[in-house]
Amino acid sequence: MNKLESELFALTHRGNPGDRTFYAKACAKAEHVLELGTGYGRLIPSLLVGHGRGPKPALAREVWGLDRDTQLLAAARIARRALGSAQRKQVKLIAGDMSNFAFDQAFERIILPYNGLYCLLNRRNIVRCLKCVKRHLAPEGEFIFDVWAADNFHQNASAREYHDDTGPILSIAHRAQTWDVYEKSRLRSGAQRLDVTYTYISRQNGTRLTIAIAQRYAPSRELIELVCDAGLRVKALYGSFSKGGYSPNSPVLIVKAVRG
Repeated sequence: MNKLESELFALTHRGNPGDRTFYAKACAKAEHVLELGTGYGRLIPSLLVGHGRGPKPALAREVWGLDRDTQLLAAARIARRALGSAQRKQVKLIAGDMSNFAFDQAFERIILPYNGLYCLLNRRNIVRCLKCVKRHLAPEGEFIFDVWAADNFHQNASAREYHDDTGPILSIAHRAQTWDVYEKSRLRSGAQRLDVTYTYISRQNGTRLTIAIAQRYAPSRELIELVCDAGLRVKALYGSFSKGGYSPNSPVLIVKAVRG
């Protein structure tokens, strides 16, 4: 992405309702937190605030954010500058591949929010990522990720391949322009691929930008299998950010795993 594209991406992709609070609570007692696919730093302010006992919330000692997109990381650095001086020192932002990372640090919490796991486009890279997670988890640490729930979608896919029609999804005011945003999807169910293209068109001068997001979705059974193959153990499954139980009709799948 270039700088403008990363800014429009950040304005389009705002996470799921409730995910900030969910991850903040999940990481509340962790001294070291690693967020994979940190993007433009959307969750970092929430991850810094602890929810420990006492009149004042504790601060997580360190929050590390890993992402391979340099422009999104640049946006995260801008977000970090908006924090207080003490909090800025607690945030480390690193360019890297979440399927191949190595740090001299263990983490009490490692998180991969907002469909990030689906950006790994084959089983091999998913297992590589999960094995990296296992190596970096502290002995009592937890790995938590969420994805859109694909069980019913995968079962009911009516065609092995299709392209849907481009449709408008929202409008964004940015840089003294109004951008109309359009979405188009391509399904290849045999490969479990659902690739989405976002097109941004300026009403003022007609400038057109395109951002493509490739996804390999997976049913819950496959994800659990991959977690176990990497030497992790599933501790809990949720179907909502309020920790409701998971079913194939749930909108999201949230997995909490520990070292096996």
